[in-house]
Amino acid sequence: MPRAYLVRSQRERLLEAMLRVAAAKGYEATTVTDVIEVAGVSREAFEEMFGDKPTCFLEAYDAVFDVLVAHVTAAFESAASEPWPERIAAGLDALVGLLATEADIARLSMVEVTAAGDDARARYRAALARFTPFLEEGREYSNQGEELPADTARFAIGGATSMIFDEIRAGRGPELQRILPDLVFAVLMPYLGPEEAESEMRRVTRGT
Repeated sequence: MPRAYLVRSQRERLLEAMLRVAAAKGYEATTVTDVIEVAGVSREAFEEMFGDKPTCFLEAYDAVFDVLVAHVTAAFESAASEPWPERIAAGLDALVGLLATEADIARLSMVEVTAAGDDARARYRAALARFTPFLEEGREYSNQGEELPADTARFAIGGATSMIFDEIRAGRGPELQRILPDLVFAVLMPYLGPEEAESEMRRVTRGT
């Protein structure tokens, strides 16, 4: 086979192996030997493409978060004819649905990244910021949009991801759909106020 195809295939196998092993064993316990054995790729090839474990992990993490953001974006945009709160609920539903069915993706993107060092934690914060544009529209929708703090979106995202993190770390990742109403309330409340956010939460509860 052409060398370019072999390199691409090996890279993809190594990234997937990193995802699976880190999710199963934890980042700290994962070794390069584990990854190359699962991928069926030589250590020389691994070192040529990534150099070390942290670099491979961060590239795998970026790929995983690309999938998460694309999934949420598709759901948010598919509800374009609905009011903003309902589009947010659709995006959150897509997010927890994917995380609940893909345990490896969930653990890598929300839990193991926090154990992978300062660079990984910085990458995690930057990745979460990619959800900010979905929320900024809430300023226009809100009756008090001009009075909202500049970091409102970051606070809302932080609260929601903290809840998801706790569920996954406790082994309840497959049950994430259960907390969807709470996530909707946590994200919408800073923009809508507690009463309207609770109304949206009840609407989501009726639909789950």
